[in-house]
Amino acid sequence: MVTIWYSAILKEDIDFQTEIIQKEEEKFTPSYAFSNTGNGWFETHLGCSASDFVSRLRKMRRNNKDVKADIDLLIEDVRTLKALEVKTTLKGISWANGKESTIKQLGASDRDLKSLRRFGESRKVGLMQACNLWDSADSSLKMLDQFTDVWGEQESQAWATAMQSKTDAKKMWRSTLHQSERLTQKEQDTLAKASYILQLEGALSSRRLQERMLDESVLHKSMTAGKLSKLLSMYGEEYDIINGPKKGTFVKMDDDGIIIKNPWSYAADFLESDGFIKVSERGETSLGFVSTGKRGKVHCEQLHKMIDGGSLQLNRRVSKDHTTQHRLLFNMDNEVHNILKNVLPYLSSKRQQAEYVLKKMETLKHGSVHDPDKQEGDVDGR
Repeated sequence: MVTIWYSAILKEDIDFQTEIIQKEEEKFTPSYAFSNTGNGWFETHLGCSASDFVSRLRKMRRNNKDVKADIDLLIEDVRTLKALEVKTTLKGISWANGKESTIKQLGASDRDLKSLRRFGESRKVGLMQACNLWDSADSSLKMLDQFTDVWGEQESQAWATAMQSKTDAKKMWRSTLHQSERLTQKEQDTLAKASYILQLEGALSSRRLQERMLDESVLHKSMTAGKLSKLLSMYGEEYDIINGPKKGTFVKMDDDGIIIKNPWSYAADFLESDGFIKVSERGETSLGFVSTGKRGKVHCEQLHKMIDGGSLQLNRRVSKDHTTQHRLLFNMDNEVHNILKNVLPYLSSKRQQAEYVLKKMETLKHGSVHDPDKQEGDVDGR
């Protein structure tokens, strides 16, 4: 039964699939969208890595010798899926074409692959330098291998230099992928604890996080809210922590998106930070959330999941430097009214604007031509 269950999991997942593309010759091209955390297929769907899964299967094989052949086939399936996952990861990195072998030699563990999916583009300068250093050293070693019978002191020194270059390349690769490793153990523990608290409580400010951690005696008093905010901003992503919709706040991500405990508080923070509220001269209301970059896209997508309706517009190019803008727009009166009514208790800087628009909408709804504030025009809440 267990074998059948594992087999079903591996073979019936409709997300992880391959499609045959006709080019000069037929070849399998993996097609799979990894989660925002960068976790692979096994971590997302089974809660463990491929190597851990294989270990479990081997243990099952020892205790279920009558189905040994079936388990062996499953292990091969796991290895096939893992190979496809690695191939998919590398194909998704713009600079990795032709460097697949080098990357695998530098380091392609499950943890490395997760970081590559998250930071392969943003940290490409250091990662490409590591690849180039490794390739250069590898070329030198291959050339030296052709003349081992006539080696002298110069060749021996060249060999030692090339080997050191390979060691340096691996260190550069690792330190670029896993930048938090350069931190002290206390700082790494702080990030891990912050990640845990954000998972339990949802979005929090750095000050509130500091207070929570001081209450539990897991944070030294020298770690001020400002220092904690800087630590989270610089290294938090490696612990699935990103900046929240409002300046100074942070949120935790999992495979399903951002962990939100209070959707309307989250929406209010987003509205105050990067949103607008408008009423035209004709009384037409609109409300929107605008963000930029990869993180901003995650916030717009998450809010669209939580609030039914609206128009989600992603990846709008707005400048010559390829900056992308993402928008979630609401133009229906009932949608705008519902959002403003629910976020109002959590607003501060835009509270007065929200109250004005709600009051105006109520006035128009009841057929009065009298503006509650005797004003006409747009109320722009940016």
